[in-house]
Amino acid sequence: MAVSGKVYSKSDFSVGIINKNATAFETAAANDAAYELLPVINVSAPVLNLVESGEIRSNNAGMVELDIDQFRTTKGGFITMDFEVPAERDLIVRMLANVLQDHGESGSGPYVHTIQATSGAALARPDFTGSSTAGIPSVFDIGLYYPESAQDKMITSAVLQSLTMNFDMADGRCLLSGTFYSGMTSSSKFLVEQTLSANSAAPTLSSTSPTQIESYFNVKKLDVDGTSLADMLITAVSFTFENNVARVGRDSSGDAEAYAFGIPSVNITGEVSLMYDANFDFGSGGNVLQDFISGNTATLKLQQGDGTVSTAGEMNIECEIYSTAVNLDPNADTGAVITIPFKVVQPTSSGAASGTAFKFEYADSTPSSGW
Repeated sequence: MAVSGKVYSKSDFSVGIINKNATAFETAAANDAAYELLPVINVSAPVLNLVESGEIRSNNAGMVELDIDQFRTTKGGFITMDFEVPAERDLIVRMLANVLQDHGESGSGPYVHTIQATSGAALARPDFTGSSTAGIPSVFDIGLYYPESAQDKMITSAVLQSLTMNFDMADGRCLLSGTFYSGMTSSSKFLVEQTLSANSAAPTLSSTSPTQIESYFNVKKLDVDGTSLADMLITAVSFTFENNVARVGRDSSGDAEAYAFGIPSVNITGEVSLMYDANFDFGSGGNVLQDFISGNTATLKLQQGDGTVSTAGEMNIECEIYSTAVNLDPNADTGAVITIPFKVVQPTSSGAASGTAFKFEYADSTPSSGW
């Protein structure tokens, strides 16, 4: 066979998702589903983590394992796939709701979405085989479009295992990156040699007129050294959500019967970089190092808009953070920058959970029924 001189670029590959009700958890992804294409920046291939082993055995005169000593099965495995996309107005809530498996909704035009972990509304472990309400449990089927015919792939019942939401003032926009996870690796649930491009419900963009979320905040406040909600000048802030999702059970095909979620915990970490100035320094009243030394938590508040979340595109983020380090870069191009890595914790009162660990509010034009 002669070599082929045709080569392909990342622009020739596409990734599409479609929400499904958790009652269809065990239903295979369909090649005629209306997948919505994600605005993927860098395309990654799915990674198959299969059950396998191989070892040298007795009755082997040599010192190299035999081919018949190798074992591999698609039963009991899992799939991961990394991604990076610009955060778009009608996409960010869907992704964050999926990784935290939490979502509340109010209003209409715009719809106000709330995703939170508070003492009054704690995160709850979802039943991935129960009926979805307000988009929760949130489960995706994924369609992978390849440039050659009959080479597309489908992943069944995937959820986000991790998600990073990164607001970098230098880049100017919010970026989302993370990892999809599926416990469906049998030949009937991880489907290859498919043709998705010719289906009757042709794939569409997740938004035909996308509005990218910019990296700016009208309000940027943080507790510091006994000063409540001091104004800060930030250069970047990011949040990473990890839910430790894992497959459980093994049906007759070897696929997951459900997913374990948040065991032992859901972890929210992050990092905020801010200018070294009169509000945040190393002196009394603004000493960023003092809270770290004393082990004090601090409230972080960020707002896009006036705080009412009444207009599409407005956003509120509030969380209680526990700093894990304090770093100073006096050589930064923008001037001396303090960076504080942190983890989000649930505040308490008299030993009992009280207040907000993490709360995200966002207004857009799409209800969860339109996901």
